[in-house]
Amino acid sequence: MPSLAVAVALFVVALAALVWSSDRFVSAVEEVGFAVGISPFIIGATVVAAGTSLPELVSSVLAVVRGAPAIVVGNVVGSNVANVLFIIGLAAAVGGHLRIDRELMRVDLPLLTASATFLVVTVWTDAFRWYEGLLALVGVGTYVHFTMSERTRLDEVVGELVEEHVEEPVERIEELEMDVVAREKTVGLRTYVTIAVTLAVIFVTADQLVRSILTIADALDIGAELVAITAVAVGTSLPEVAVSLAAVRRGDVEIAVGNVLGSNVFNTFGVMGIASLFGPLTVPGTIRGYALPVMVLATVLYYFIVQDRELTRWEGVTLLVLYLAFLFNLGQFVG
Repeated sequence: MPSLAVAVALFVVALAALVWSSDRFVSAVEEVGFAVGISPFIIGATVVAAGTSLPELVSSVLAVVRGAPAIVVGNVVGSNVANVLFIIGLAAAVGGHLRIDRELMRVDLPLLTASATFLVVTVWTDAFRWYEGLLALVGVGTYVHFTMSERTRLDEVVGELVEEHVEEPVERIEELEMDVVAREKTVGLRTYVTIAVTLAVIFVTADQLVRSILTIADALDIGAELVAITAVAVGTSLPEVAVSLAAVRRGDVEIAVGNVLGSNVFNTFGVMGIASLFGPLTVPGTIRGYALPVMVLATVLYYFIVQDRELTRWEGVTLLVLYLAFLFNLGQFVG
């Protein structure tokens, strides 16, 4: 068994490689989607939205396969807490006064609350099992359906994708679709090789990540879920950090907030749902007695904060302070 120092080094390298390879995989799949004529919005509502949760998904599935299902719930709950308190808090603290689109709140916020409630109900007294996972996957389908039915969100996502891929701002939906079709290019062998290679890297690095978590937890004599709640949750949330801060700098507040809320919904419904199909997901006392209630409180707090459709800098700083308090109080569960 490698030493603690070696395990930590492998953990950092594996986490960085996992996040990088996931980003490259999603970009390559996007290229293929555009080339075969798939609607930009469909790509945005599925590939892009789920892509930022890919590191959590793959590492969670491999954790179940390796007999460490507690990592899954720790990863999901930890990521959801980090998304609300850390990422949204950081975006508000950096961006200052953020205005939020009402249409975004009509879809994302209710589904975010529903996903948090669903997770509490399903894991409070027992493990999360396959039939509950099937219900969670229905939740993913519901989220995608409502996302695709929102005209305002369609404008945002299509515009964001076209500006990213064709480097040319376009305002109307019809113009966006025609512009993308006109600029389609044949996907070369390099793109397909990228998909295959990055997919292989994702699985290899995710497996190494799980091995490192178990080694670190054993060396420190703590539960593996504690490593997942902290280091893994923050590390796998780095794509959301990058997307949200970049969106805030461009003034696309709805993209920043929607990315985080959508990621939480995918984490709870998608990651938990798919991982449970490989085995029951046990819930350690650390999560049930502390982290899960904090996730619920963070969700409720965020719900009330955004009722006036804005986030102020002091509210962002408050969220960041609460996240630090959350991490600090995890110490009482060590040992």
